[in-house]
Amino acid sequence: MVQFRDREDAGKRLAQLLAGKNIEHPIVLGIPRGGVPVASEVAHVLRGELGVVVARKLRAPGQPELAIGAVSANGVAYINHKLAEECGADDRYLADEQARQTEEASRREAQFDSHRHAPVSGRTVIVVDDGIATGATAIAAIRSMKWAGAKRVILAVPVGPPDTIDAMRREADEVYCLAVEPDFFAIGQFYIDFRQVEDAEVRKVLDEFERATSEVQRRPATIRRDGVNLASILAVPPGLTASPCVVFVHGLGSGKDSPRNMVIAERLLDAGFATLLFDLNGHGESDEDPRGDRAFGDDLTAVYNWVQSQPGIDATQLMLAGSSMGGVVAAEAVRDGRLNPPPLAMVLRAPPLEPGDLNAIATPMLVVVGSRDPLLASVETAAAGCPSARIAIIPQAGHLFDEPGALDDVLDRTVAFLQSAVRLPAETKGR
Repeated sequence: MVQFRDREDAGKRLAQLLAGKNIEHPIVLGIPRGGVPVASEVAHVLRGELGVVVARKLRAPGQPELAIGAVSANGVAYINHKLAEECGADDRYLADEQARQTEEASRREAQFDSHRHAPVSGRTVIVVDDGIATGATAIAAIRSMKWAGAKRVILAVPVGPPDTIDAMRREADEVYCLAVEPDFFAIGQFYIDFRQVEDAEVRKVLDEFERATSEVQRRPATIRRDGVNLASILAVPPGLTASPCVVFVHGLGSGKDSPRNMVIAERLLDAGFATLLFDLNGHGESDEDPRGDRAFGDDLTAVYNWVQSQPGIDATQLMLAGSSMGGVVAAEAVRDGRLNPPPLAMVLRAPPLEPGDLNAIATPMLVVVGSRDPLLASVETAAAGCPSARIAIIPQAGHLFDEPGALDDVLDRTVAFLQSAVRLPAETKGR
């Protein structure tokens, strides 16, 4: 049985699942109250907008805890007519109850989200809750977003029972659930900490997300070298005159939109680092160089030189994060003295190293590899020949670190290692 530490942990794991699903700039709507902390983590990683969608249960006559349906703030409802009839809820009762709960849903949505709820027409909307049991409120929320004109409505939850998840697939365009649990009794059984979320906490989560996302500067740019255009995006965190910056070098077949690199970049932004992700030549939106991978070192050199002159960047505190073949590109550029000033530190994630690849590199580096990665032996050999290299082996992880908890481990080690190489003002750490 899956178990989450708390709603924040569930949200981070759910965000990792969604990061590779080609969802661009969504509106992420949490169902208050418990769904909002989960939705915040999803919106942060997917670079979406955060808000709420309130759906209220329609109560059975004389049994206020029994839901015979649900209704959203815009009046769109779901009614289990068979259950309603069994409970003696006639048409008049249903109309009165629907009117009462629609008014309350509208009041609560305005209380939480009156100035934040982005128009959903033509947009991708992700409806998020901390779990799903009967699914009544989720169905009302999904239907309300479709009624409002959303182009694509996705339901994302950490946990739910099989029959309810199947029912959701008939309502939403897509459904993502981390754990479909047959032995489902209540959502709380899957959380270590499932304390009640108060209204004030919902408003705090929304306020903090708004402050953080409104202040981060994201600057798409085209970096030119030797007639080749390289597409990039520089993100600079708030609160610092000049930030240390981590330049990412993606692997073959990937790009600046690599889900794993994006997740790591967001965590570094939270920790006070600027991040630069770019497409190597022939990848993503960058031009193709006839020399192909033989020109990757030129790509990195050009990008590294360019970022030093950008506003908000501390040119004396640059670092590298290379994944797979990108780790080899980064290591070769440092070894060959192509980067000036040399980076303060670098993290290489699952690089296909050969013996001697890291020799003569003085830059402190962390080499991260999974215990089940076929590259483990060659990585260990290469790291052993370099005094400046530390190796971190992620237990039970393969080459992509897509096992439960593996990427979290990589995130924690990456941030801690890079933080140890720079001095960040105290107010930015763990922001």
